[in-house]
Amino acid sequence: MAAPDPSPTGLGFAVSVDVRCDQQPHHDTRIDAHVRVKAIGTGPRDQRPATELAVVLALDVGPARRQDAAAALAAALRALPDGLSFAVLGGAGDDGPGRCYPLRGPWALADTDEKRRAAFSVGRIAPTPDERPPPGYGSWLTAARTLFGQRPLPVRHLILVTDGAGHDPAGEADLAAGIAACRGEFSADVLALGVDWDPAPLLALTEGLHGTADTAPDRFAPAVTGALRRLRRVLSPELPVTVTGRPAVTGVALSERQPRQHALVPATAPEHPHRYDFATHQWEPGTRDYLLAVRADASADPLGVLLQLATVSVGDATAPLVVRWLPPGVAVGAGGGGGGTVDAMNAATRMRTALERGYAALDPMSREEAERQFGLAVRLAHEIGADWVLTKVRTVADIVDGARGLVRVGPTVDRGTVREGRLQVASGPLLDLPAHAEGPPGKCPGCRHPAGPGARYCIACGRRL
Repeated sequence: MAAPDPSPTGLGFAVSVDVRCDQQPHHDTRIDAHVRVKAIGTGPRDQRPATELAVVLALDVGPARRQDAAAALAAALRALPDGLSFAVLGGAGDDGPGRCYPLRGPWALADTDEKRRAAFSVGRIAPTPDERPPPGYGSWLTAARTLFGQRPLPVRHLILVTDGAGHDPAGEADLAAGIAACRGEFSADVLALGVDWDPAPLLALTEGLHGTADTAPDRFAPAVTGALRRLRRVLSPELPVTVTGRPAVTGVALSERQPRQHALVPATAPEHPHRYDFATHQWEPGTRDYLLAVRADASADPLGVLLQLATVSVGDATAPLVVRWLPPGVAVGAGGGGGGTVDAMNAATRMRTALERGYAALDPMSREEAERQFGLAVRLAHEIGADWVLTKVRTVADIVDGARGLVRVGPTVDRGTVREGRLQVASGPLLDLPAHAEGPPGKCPGCRHPAGPGARYCIACGRRL
């Protein structure tokens, strides 16, 4: 997320595409597919050396929280891994966030002495005076971007610790511009202290900069240490998911559904108009799930035969998107398989969206809308077995009938619980989607012996398949 990574990614990839094979042919047919990407560690190490990381720690707190926050930040600095490049921002300077450490130069390199001096220096951080307007989250991003411009390491990351003191409600446009300017330059996490913060700008910040937002206690040092530990597992800071379509494919959209939920923006080059590159970030060993939507013109295609409409590639791994246009009068689902996980993934997306809207309706209180959205989330959770959603809803409402989606919100709801819920829904547990089916086995046209989907010759009679 930043400078080009000179080292090997240390990751191997496997890509699979699950799609309903049989489709109705139209001039503009939309086809949804579930793309699963498995990243597997291949190198000799399971984490990135600390020397390849640059981290800015920004402390944005009001006067009432300054003492505890400074103590927590000192503890976090003492726990930094040796070799890490770091800088600390805090308080307010004359023209924005103040520089706390290092005292000379933009960056420090973590070792025993530097960490000790940095921990001592955080006592100098003064909160923004009550009479001075807050700097705004966009100012913290600008200050971090200036620092990262002088440290071109493979992984560059901002950890913003805030109690909401730095949010200027009038600065939403500045925040959006700051996110756009920083996108691709560094990633960002947010640790929210207390309850006096607005979840919306924090979620916008972390979604735009490919990080996470979560609540933390005033003694937040363990949360910072955990964030750095996760960051060191990122073996590839940026990687494209490439979708290449036939000329008949007229539109491609890709959205990540797990582990995070957000739409991706395609990039195309004039010399390759049918290739769409979707930038993705912070790859570590694990599985990611995407919803791929393509639109295709079937007017010139043959009916009843398998056609490859597109391929999906990550690294050296590629998987095809194959469909068959149905003859007239044949209903979808009558003969084709596949696509079984698309419905489950769409249900999970609707469930998370309803849960987010339910929390948003409670802040400020809109009981009827919250009950409607929570009811939808609970009903879908029952259908797909997402018990964690039921647990979250019970913190703010009573579930009267989960299967029917009947929920009752009480007369009072704790604002802190609501705001914590809004942050945590975005990083909730993953849906346990089934593995992609291989499809029904084929048969040799000569002896009718079963043949696997990748077979080229019959193992019984030797006939070419």
